[in-house]
Amino acid sequence: MARKKLERPVRDLFYIITNGKETECNYFNLLKAKKSPYDVKILFDNADPVGLVETARKHLDESNQVWIVFDVDNTYEEGSFSKAVTLAERYGVKYAFSNLAFEVWLISHFEKCEKELNTNGHKKILDEYLKSCGCTQEYSKSDEKQLAKYFIPHYRDACTNAKIVYQKRIKNHNELYGENSKPRYWEWNSCTTVFKLVEALKLTVE
Repeated sequence: MARKKLERPVRDLFYIITNGKETECNYFNLLKAKKSPYDVKILFDNADPVGLVETARKHLDESNQVWIVFDVDNTYEEGSFSKAVTLAERYGVKYAFSNLAFEVWLISHFEKCEKELNTNGHKKILDEYLKSCGCTQEYSKSDEKQLAKYFIPHYRDACTNAKIVYQKRIKNHNELYGENSKPRYWEWNSCTTVFKLVEALKLTVE
């Protein structure tokens, strides 16, 4: 008689670990109300990307998926970006980044963010969109009500826009360096992979 194959139990915990204490934590806490089939836990960790990976490792055995979310900003120059990506892929930790900042993901709720921007440029664009939506206040990283009213309802548009930009970056990279070369994410200003995380949540409510 054939030996019965042992099956790994299906786990429904889904961890999102970020070093963005305000905007990122608020955004994902609001987004999980859209009803994911997973039990979504949002954790803040005041660490660089490598530290986020090490924190994420502690939750792998109990979880279906564990994601870290971070900004590129100065992490490449500090040497933590590439190391974090390498470690995450080795351990099975999933990662989503924004270059330069999470605001690239927020802009994607309104347009395909492709121009090279600094943080002042991000704020200017977000201020303009909020004004066009009837918001009387400028964009604020800590304003949870802004996120709930003006951004969360358009998260599917953000996924579409961010994915288009990401795919263009991949295509350009492959043409320059070949399909087997590692993506040079740190060079991709105004690119975000947060759409991968959002799609993985399998949200069911508009």
